[in-house]
Amino acid sequence: MSTWHPPAPPGLNTGPLPRRSAFGLWLQFGLQWFWLPFRIVWDFLDNSVAFDGTAEPGVAKFVLTPSRYRLERQGTREEWEAWAGRALDRGIERGLATVRRNQEFNANKYRYKFKGDELVPRTTIRRRYYRGIGLDGLAVLAARRGWQVDWSSGTAEVRVFRPQGG
Repeated sequence: MSTWHPPAPPGLNTGPLPRRSAFGLWLQFGLQWFWLPFRIVWDFLDNSVAFDGTAEPGVAKFVLTPSRYRLERQGTREEWEAWAGRALDRGIERGLATVRRNQEFNANKYRYKFKGDELVPRTTIRRRYYRGIGLDGLAVLAARRGWQVDWSSGTAEVRVFRPQGG
């Protein structure tokens, strides 16, 4: 991981996060099949669910698949990088799509115009995607794509943005 990225502020733990407990993972995997039907109905009835393909499917983000279970228990750094890279690519595409929509809106003759910070592509990556590589690993993956981690955003959900001119 030799790609340069802005360094984290002092005192911020950027290393890999602790693995989840085997019992907790087993419990989540076993019990999810009982609450999953209710979650599907809830997402179907919730009018805030986007069906245009830009949002992560409501149920898919909560289901612990066998492959994700194995990743959480025994995943190597390379497997975590691949997992985080796919999540980062999806987030980048969503961030770029939002900026494209805002630019198309600006091209029309509407009174409100998006400007400045609203036209900077950004996305968020949740901890479940970078647990095995840490914030520093996520920052390297983002730097390889021309993006940067916003170190002030916290650790549960990290904001990633493309700097101006990037």
